[in-house]
Amino acid sequence: MFYAPRNASARMRSLLYFGLGVAFLCLAPAAHAYAGESSGTPAVPESTAPAGGGALPVPYTPEESTQLCEANFTEVPDFIGGTLPVYGTWTLTSSGEDTHGAIARLKAFLGKIPDTRIAHEEYRGSKGIVDIIALGPMFAEPSKVTVPRYAPLEMRVEFDGEMGATSLVIRPWRKQQGTRDILKYAACSMLAAAATGKMPALPEQLKKTPMFNNPFKKNVDPQFGDEGERSRQGKDALFQRAEHAGKAFVVMPVLRFLKKYPDMSVDQLREEQLVNFWLDHTAMVEWRRADDPAAMIRVGATWSMIERGLDGYVYALSRNGKSDYTIFIVDPGAYELKGTSTEVRRAPMPDMSAKAWSDRPSIGTASFKATKDTEYYKTQVWQDAKYQTKTYTETYCALMSATTGGCMGFDVATRKYAEQVDSAGYKEVELDKQVGGLVVTTELSRPFATFKVGKGDVVFADGFILDGASVAVDHDACKQTSEDVASCSMKTFNLIRVPIKAENIAEWQGDRIGVPSLAALFARAKPAAITVASGTSALPEKPGTFEAGWGTRYSLKSK
Repeated sequence: MFYAPRNASARMRSLLYFGLGVAFLCLAPAAHAYAGESSGTPAVPESTAPAGGGALPVPYTPEESTQLCEANFTEVPDFIGGTLPVYGTWTLTSSGEDTHGAIARLKAFLGKIPDTRIAHEEYRGSKGIVDIIALGPMFAEPSKVTVPRYAPLEMRVEFDGEMGATSLVIRPWRKQQGTRDILKYAACSMLAAAATGKMPALPEQLKKTPMFNNPFKKNVDPQFGDEGERSRQGKDALFQRAEHAGKAFVVMPVLRFLKKYPDMSVDQLREEQLVNFWLDHTAMVEWRRADDPAAMIRVGATWSMIERGLDGYVYALSRNGKSDYTIFIVDPGAYELKGTSTEVRRAPMPDMSAKAWSDRPSIGTASFKATKDTEYYKTQVWQDAKYQTKTYTETYCALMSATTGGCMGFDVATRKYAEQVDSAGYKEVELDKQVGGLVVTTELSRPFATFKVGKGDVVFADGFILDGASVAVDHDACKQTSEDVASCSMKTFNLIRVPIKAENIAEWQGDRIGVPSLAALFARAKPAAITVASGTSALPEKPGTFEAGWGTRYSLKSK
């Protein structure tokens, strides 16, 4: 997508957005050819619903499916780093779907879009996942507005046929910025192709007419607004469909950042707490289903359904404590905590040797992958005085009398002059630089903890929180597989176990959450029986730490 820098001239901006129009028009003919017409007909005829599909609770028309996609479309900015925005959305289909058929429709649609390819495709039961790579024109450096560059735009589409639900997540290239309306149009066009929805209106039409005149429009609650109400009703329908499909529901606590980093501005977080904040912000623990390790519950602050797709949490409920409560829709089964990941800023590769390396580590391994992260800093730079050219008019004598010397005719001239608008001196500016960091992932040799959840169960489970003190490695038991990747055996591994109680859930059973089906689920919630691995011990509480009074640290040590 095209990026118009802030310092670009009006003419340059107009040229860039003209280019943007050309870019999305590459998509528009494909959408229209596939759908038949723009924003009016379903992406495929409704009569071609795949065999095996069936009625689901809370039916959605093709029109409502696209409206829900547009209402859910959200940009999640990286307000600290400013380089990793994520765009996401999800919607519901009109009936039970064959996942292979839905993905086939999506692939046929993508085949009409230039420079778009499928990078990965997989199926697990009723679920399908497609990773898409598209090339979007953009500019590599904001200061070089005349040099175009094509960078990959990464997208993931997930489809769950049992729930009749589909999601799409867009991860732009670093510093790449798109026009929100065009990204929304592209995303909802793709989901319309998969979910047999109506193609959305072209972006320029949004300013002229309402998106749809829907005779089946659901009643709108004015307190949520039009799109907010659609999104709320969509979540209500999603929970009903999930229950109908035999899914299970898991509530787990995660760190509430407002409590750990209270009253801190963006500048303060960048300058004083960047390493700690970013580690907490990207931390994730991974629960894998025992009979299908590819089916996971990934728990972390940034693992929402908007940011990660259908496997992410649907809701995050906040109270006044140190935890937020995240709600996941999962397949029933036994889940094992087998891994974690996080990103560590300003960190080099650890010192290491292979003297004690073993392919069978007692606890497990920690892997390190080198990264380059963008950081922002303020500095003083000298700037010359700035001048602005202004004009004024002046009347002068254009014709003089030869006999009297008087003026016989006057004319008006336009004069130019330079007016200083800013004085010379040192000015504070914000610049960016690339700084080395690490992505740290762990793989445990045995589960740290386990729990089970049955079909239709609603459980609340203790959370396990990863932080900067969780991983310690044996520096003599490492193996470097490439210049940027290495693995080391862990000497110790620990997580903070944060309890969740029935009264925490009871606080959210009222109608104020606006999702009746969720309130009904909470009414029958019960605690999950979590088993912690043998050899795991609870560490004494350390007064004065953030975790004191919030959770208990449990540790595994190598034998």
